[in-house]
Amino acid sequence: MNKQQQTALNMARFIKSQSLTLLEKLDALDADEQITMCERLHELAEELQNSIQTHFEAQYGTKP
Repeated sequence: MNKQQQTALNMARFIKSQSLTLLEKLDALDADEQITMCERLHELAEELQNSIQTHFEAQYGTKP
């Protein structure tokens, strides 16, 4: 995996991590509607991370 690809994967991991942090903050604020939106955001971030990783592994036949 080249540097640009690793950077893209790291960014996806960061977004996933930050969405989880935001979810915790919203939960503490009892912001139910926003919690629902953030849960979906976190799910999408996880799907994106997995998709990026799978794509690059298939392209190069290696794991990061």
